[in-house]
Amino acid sequence: MTIGSNFSTKTVRLKDYPNYEIKLQLWDLAGQKHFSFVRPPFYRGATGLIYVHDLTRRSSFENLTNWQNEVQKVIGEKTSVLVGNKLDLAENGEREVSKQEGEAFKEELGSLSYYETSAKDGRNVEKIFKEITRGILKSLGKI
Repeated sequence: MTIGSNFSTKTVRLKDYPNYEIKLQLWDLAGQKHFSFVRPPFYRGATGLIYVHDLTRRSSFENLTNWQNEVQKVIGEKTSVLVGNKLDLAENGEREVSKQEGEAFKEELGSLSYYETSAKDGRNVEKIFKEITRGILKSLGKI
């Protein structure tokens, strides 16, 4: 469980743009309602968003609309990717959110793509960072 926020960085290199080495700042924000007052300052300056839900917990999926509304009140629409995490558990019968639901919600959210990932085994994680980086660069007119 995230308490407040966690910060990390990720360097992304796009092979079709060898002159670009992009360093992303990643903020993992606590989703509990009682942390809502600390989140808005973290949104300011964001150029892209990765909305993540737990494939094995429907409530996290259902809360995505609230997250989107909260973010858009502060910074408007930004480049985003939708991610369903814990694919490793979902494949073992713990799935509560179908891939079709994720794909459909991607359209509603206005996201570039929908991915299902496993942070545990790394599946599709690099693809997300490359996609969001490419989307941000495109929105900024850099590519």
